[in-house]
Amino acid sequence: MTQLRYAQRGTKQSLRARNDVLVLQAVAAGAGELARTDIALRTGLPAATVSAIVDTLLKRRLIRQVGPGDSRGGKPRMLLALSDHHQFIGVHVGSSTIAASRLTLSGHTVRSVDGVPHHGADVVAAVGAAVRQLSGPREGVVASIGVALPGIVDSDGVIREAVNYGWRMMPFARQLSADCGGASVHVVNDANAVALSEFALSSQPSATVALVWIGTGIGAGIVLDGRLYTGTEFRAGEIGHVDTGLSLRCRCGRVGCLETVSSLPSMVGDAGDDAIARYLDGADDAAARGLRERVGRAARELARLLSLLAASLDVTEFVVGGPVVGHPLGPPFLRTTNEALAIRPMPGFPAVTLRFSTLGEHSSVLGAAAHAIRQELGVMLTMPAGATSHATTPLSSAPR
Repeated sequence: MTQLRYAQRGTKQSLRARNDVLVLQAVAAGAGELARTDIALRTGLPAATVSAIVDTLLKRRLIRQVGPGDSRGGKPRMLLALSDHHQFIGVHVGSSTIAASRLTLSGHTVRSVDGVPHHGADVVAAVGAAVRQLSGPREGVVASIGVALPGIVDSDGVIREAVNYGWRMMPFARQLSADCGGASVHVVNDANAVALSEFALSSQPSATVALVWIGTGIGAGIVLDGRLYTGTEFRAGEIGHVDTGLSLRCRCGRVGCLETVSSLPSMVGDAGDDAIARYLDGADDAAARGLRERVGRAARELARLLSLLAASLDVTEFVVGGPVVGHPLGPPFLRTTNEALAIRPMPGFPAVTLRFSTLGEHSSVLGAAAHAIRQELGVMLTMPAGATSHATTPLSSAPR
């Protein structure tokens, strides 16, 4: 695993690893338009160093030669691009189903599966089954598997706790690796995965992304200045159990947690599809009024918390991801939250806004793959504005 920032004194091995990342990043950013001499100019590395690293990356089949470039006098330049040989699988574990995609190093989706059921206790086996559907005989090899799921996840892929699923100290990465024949597995919290996918769409290498995940539970993923922030105990972003001061009891056993009012099940309550449709049409019957009250209360409490986070993190835009994005109540919830944010600006701060995640329901799958790539190679998927997960995408260096 390549590290980009070192706390200890640099060694020859660590410097070489850093230079490998710089060269791979330059090849990716060049999108088939750069040769070795161009990479030396972009990275500031000696030409001989770049040439040696390129030779190694070619042997590892991380990059490939795409043909000669325009002549600049002398020997024609041989252009370089990312290879599709190394592929990654991104998996998202939802409340009852699993979605997964197999992607190339350049971000192109090779194949996807969706709606694979799980029942909590069998989640490892269910993820393994989804992975095997994507691991058939195809050109290239699966270099690593990234899994996005709820809960507090440490750097060893252990789910320390996922209150809503009853998972505690579950060695998910080790178990899935064993189920998948020893494959390399990297696990990330689902909110962090969506934050990584949003960062992948940013043109700024040091961007800050504040993502709020809203589904059965609530969490946040934070990328600060281009670096995913997890906290020393991996609890950063666990906002679902912040005390709102209300008297509703949470499934965690405490009273007043944010999830009791702002999670998707809390907003829906006992309303069926017909009641939701009437509410969206502006009806004023008892069921519609109940929905209107619950959505309004959820929006007000979330806006209150976002105002505090905005002042703490110095951010003006939050992104919301998770099942709420595709739910019929999502748009009115988003609108009502923004209305609540607009009337409570902090002195000296611009207005805080909330928007849906760019890639919608696929964002957590892409983020899981991005996490695996980042852990294996030290680089992270980045995508040009307006691109989808099926587009060919470059990479950027990703401190962690």
